[in-house]
Amino acid sequence: MNKYESVMRSRLSPYIAAVCSAGLVIAGVWALAKSEVERNRQQIRTDVLLQLSTKRAKLESALNSRLFITRGLVAYVSNHPNVTPQQFERLAQVMVSEQTGILNIQLAKDNIISHLYPFEGHENALGLNLLEYYTSQNIVRQSIESKRTLVAGPTPLVQGGTALISRTPIFLSSPNSPGEGEYWGLVAIIIDPEVLFTDAKLLPTTKAIATPPGRKPTLPQYRFHTPIPVQYAIRGQDGLGSQGAVFFGDPDLFNRNPVLLDVSLPNGSWQMAAIPLEGWPVSRPIGWLYSLGGFLAFSCGLSTFIWVRKPWEMELAVERATSALQKSQERYAIAVAGANDGIWDWDLNAQEIYFSPRWKSAIGAHPHEIGSNPDEWFSRIHPDDLERVEADIQAHLKGRSPHLQTEYRILHKNGSYLWMLVRGMAVRDADGNPYRFAGSQTDITDRRRAREALRVSQEKFSKAFRASPDAIAITTLEEGRYIEVNDRFLEMSGFEWAEVIGKNSTDLNIWVYEAEQKTCIQELQTCGRVIDREIHFRMKAREIRVGLFCAESIVLEGVPCVVSITRDITERKQYEEKLYHTTSELQAIFKALPDLYFKLDNQAIILNYQAGKVSDLYRPPEEFLGRKITEVLPSNVSQTFIEALNEVKANRDLVYREYALPMNDRLQYFEARLLPLLENQTIVIVRDITSRKQAEIMLYEAKEAAEAANEAKSMFLANMSHELRTPLNAIVGYSEILEEEAEEVGIPDFIPDLKKIQFAGKHLLSLINDILDLSKIEAGKMDIYLETFEVNQAIEAAVATIYPLVQKNGNQLQVNTPPDLGQMYSDLSKVRQVLLNLLSNAAKFTENGTITLEVRLFPDRVFPPNPPPDWIEFQVSDTGIGMTSEQMEQIFNAFTQADPSTTRKYGGTGLGLAITQRFCEMIGGEISVSSELGSGSTFTVRLPYRFQFPANLME
Repeated sequence: MNKYESVMRSRLSPYIAAVCSAGLVIAGVWALAKSEVERNRQQIRTDVLLQLSTKRAKLESALNSRLFITRGLVAYVSNHPNVTPQQFERLAQVMVSEQTGILNIQLAKDNIISHLYPFEGHENALGLNLLEYYTSQNIVRQSIESKRTLVAGPTPLVQGGTALISRTPIFLSSPNSPGEGEYWGLVAIIIDPEVLFTDAKLLPTTKAIATPPGRKPTLPQYRFHTPIPVQYAIRGQDGLGSQGAVFFGDPDLFNRNPVLLDVSLPNGSWQMAAIPLEGWPVSRPIGWLYSLGGFLAFSCGLSTFIWVRKPWEMELAVERATSALQKSQERYAIAVAGANDGIWDWDLNAQEIYFSPRWKSAIGAHPHEIGSNPDEWFSRIHPDDLERVEADIQAHLKGRSPHLQTEYRILHKNGSYLWMLVRGMAVRDADGNPYRFAGSQTDITDRRRAREALRVSQEKFSKAFRASPDAIAITTLEEGRYIEVNDRFLEMSGFEWAEVIGKNSTDLNIWVYEAEQKTCIQELQTCGRVIDREIHFRMKAREIRVGLFCAESIVLEGVPCVVSITRDITERKQYEEKLYHTTSELQAIFKALPDLYFKLDNQAIILNYQAGKVSDLYRPPEEFLGRKITEVLPSNVSQTFIEALNEVKANRDLVYREYALPMNDRLQYFEARLLPLLENQTIVIVRDITSRKQAEIMLYEAKEAAEAANEAKSMFLANMSHELRTPLNAIVGYSEILEEEAEEVGIPDFIPDLKKIQFAGKHLLSLINDILDLSKIEAGKMDIYLETFEVNQAIEAAVATIYPLVQKNGNQLQVNTPPDLGQMYSDLSKVRQVLLNLLSNAAKFTENGTITLEVRLFPDRVFPPNPPPDWIEFQVSDTGIGMTSEQMEQIFNAFTQADPSTTRKYGGTGLGLAITQRFCEMIGGEISVSSELGSGSTFTVRLPYRFQFPANLME
């Protein structure tokens, strides 16, 4: 190399070195800026993805919670195929009350809509054939063929508007194969998509956020919004995923590089797309970073230029400076890369804090809105957290903790509070005194919310786990060992908790049939879940029960597990089997009955029949099946059926009708019973009652003849009683006259015989009077004479009359009455006759005993001046011979006494109590008796205190 080249190299070396060093700095800053822009772009896309994932989860949850109720309807209808509209309405009403946004629930028997709830506003859909309606043909066929729930829509409705429609096929159950029998129809749930999107928070909602208690508003209040406002769109109508039409949001959004996620449906999926509300941000240069890079490049170039100009001693300095610059650049790159967290740097001596732009933007503030005063930080801390944060800071500054780490809430510009995690460490001098305090602040709001949501979810799961009426168990997937079981599991199995945990079903010998266990394991491995599988399980006491088994694979703390739910359906299965046998038995009995059976629709068309033999029918079956009843039966009979059918439709209750038909050359009588079967059908059961009607006619004629004979007998007895009473009165009267004359003429020997004549005549006259009274009652000739009388006087008169008979048998008479019984309005003679009959009976059948007459008022009032009571009760008790229960059943029959032997010993015709009962009934009262053989009897008479004729008699 010549001298000129050496000089030129010496002159150009500082410039080349300066340019190279500045270029290196600029290249590093440019790479760092590009990395920051890309990181921001990825951060925004990640935020959009997180929000989209949340919306998808909410949408799937909102949809599945509404689809889940179809399982209950399918299970009910499969076991009750003849479900009535009232039963369906009650079920649907409960289901709709538990979920919002369900516009309508339908049952489509044989693919024709037959049940609706609610009915109002959806009448146009009733009777619609889903296989003939163009919008539902394909999806109905797919649902039937796949035997699965399919979701269609949003699709237009017959009654107007659009909705999502979930359809599930129903197959009838039998004891051996539940849900696998004959196809019945479909259950459909109409869901309002607006409510679904609202529950998933896809539709915009705004709510003002109040200023926290205890703090004055220092920042202007804004509406709450997410950190990055996002717009959404959904496509995949009818579950076609990315191939389906867009039914929510802007269709053009799918062409703007959106974040995409699939929403799972029973029959496919939807595809959700999301981008920021203002679109993806355009990458802009980071001005402060480029300015800093330019400054560093200039400084580095200038330094290099100065040092390179020096001779050989400057070469070592350049190398050192270059190394220091590279290390500085690496530190700065690391710091900037981690600047997603807010950085703060607190000069404790000057009491100034540097807040990085990221720190300020995290709480919604612009760089110029927050200064360097520490109050800018502490004034925004939630009042409930401020004291704790200050204590944590002081603890670190005073050396009681190696570093600062705490969580607190800080006020956002929009008025809400964000959760922050702050970390920091103090820089200390040689004496250990802090002079600088720096650290970072991380937004953990989503983490706290997720933690709180997880806590709430775990709490709900725990409560549901413990309170579930079904047995729930969590087992490991690999070995099937029990991790946790609820109380219902222990109750159903009979084991203790300690006996179950850590063991598997084989150890506990729970499975009865190995084939059932293998089927469930295979289905779990294939599909990830087991749904409604009937199994047999063995309890600790060796009893075998039947359960409905469900299971699903989950991951708990990284361990594959299985959650299983078992419902004990042993009683239900026993009931179903009993019901099956009972139904078979009833069907056999029904077929063996001699009655005729017909089924009619609402238009009185005969749909079906069943008869013991065809000869029992009025016409051959081919002449009445499918025809109206008015075309088959005579007009008078058919009109009777039409009226009865209308009554059944109106009242939904059993209706009876009788009619006659000329059959087999004679008139035959029939009884028809009409019962509602379904909403549009009626059962008619017809029975031949010709023999009964003939017997009724004969019975009626016999009754008329008996009544005529009884009336003739009563008239004869009444006439004969009058004829006998006249001579008897003469005999009694003349015997009394002869007795007086015998005393006057001094012939005492004739007096006993005359007294016997008087006694016999009076006794015979009493018997004739009783017969006459009974005859009048039976002939309806007994009159009621109402008057007002003193009750005490009537009682005294009856007691005075009966007292000699009481003394004759050595008895004592006790009368217990209130001090003032007042005036009674009734038939005095009949009240007195009732008392005389009861007291005379008590005196006649009691010897050397006690007879008690007790009078009570109801209600118990003492008057005057209180108003009179409603009822008066006379109770006659004795200590006489008493009666048995069989005797008490006959004592009120005419010409009957408790025992024939009493007639011989005590005399009488047995008419007294019969007349007493009839007198009580005539004046609105009643009589009852209680007795015990050998311990006496008690007769109780209750009469109205103010007698009133019944309204029908007054008319």
